[in-house]
Amino acid sequence: MTTEKKEEIAEEKMLEVAKFYFVNCKFEEARQEFEKVLIKNPSNSEAYCSLGLIYENKKDYKKAKEMYSKTLELDKENKVAVEHISKITGMENE
Repeated sequence: MTTEKKEEIAEEKMLEVAKFYFVNCKFEEARQEFEKVLIKNPSNSEAYCSLGLIYENKKDYKKAKEMYSKTLELDKENKVAVEHISKITGMENE
């Protein structure tokens, strides 16, 4: 197995751990794991989007918007990021 393939598998495992924490509402643990994913791969749009959801849940809308913006830089078609960033922007304009 190539080093690149091992790195890819390691990243996928980290992402799975992060998602596990997220779905079990362990948001701080999930945040830490998603950040580890981004250290390994700074262009993982799924990790940015998930961080956006975590920050939005904490009502840190500025940080959430930042994460969704980064998601959309990497994946312009990400429906979750599009939906949530427009929701946050709408709230800011009220």
